[in-house]
Amino acid sequence: MEKLSMRAKFNGLHNQNGRNYSGEKETTLRMIVVGKRGKELAPIVEARFYMGRSRTASTVYCSLWVHGDEYCAGHGTAGGYGYHKESAALQSAISSAGVSLFGSNYSYTGHGEKPDFKKAARIGGCGHGSMETALKAIARAAGAKGQLLIV
Repeated sequence: MEKLSMRAKFNGLHNQNGRNYSGEKETTLRMIVVGKRGKELAPIVEARFYMGRSRTASTVYCSLWVHGDEYCAGHGTAGGYGYHKESAALQSAISSAGVSLFGSNYSYTGHGEKPDFKKAARIGGCGHGSMETALKAIARAAGAKGQLLIV
């Protein structure tokens, strides 16, 4: 089992704020974390990213669903220019779902440093690697066992 530089905690409210934008926006990315639930492999966390159909669209929309021992859903957006909007939209969706992240904002913490799991982590603007680490941390907190795979 891999060591993660981030941990997730659920607020216990089981927020259900996920939105399926597929009828009105273009899907640009899907990230699904597959892990072991019981004796079978199953999707634990799914994040979908959307953008408007216009050439000038700049807002990224994200919806997040968590299915495990813990379950919740959330959605978020990020607009503007000059930063990694997908990770910012995912951070917004994670917060909307009622999940908090702790540890390092990045998947790599440095030269032998251990992440401080008492410190809040925010992945907004931190890039694709941070998105993967956050989704795996959420899957682990939702009860996923064994090696985690992102498809």
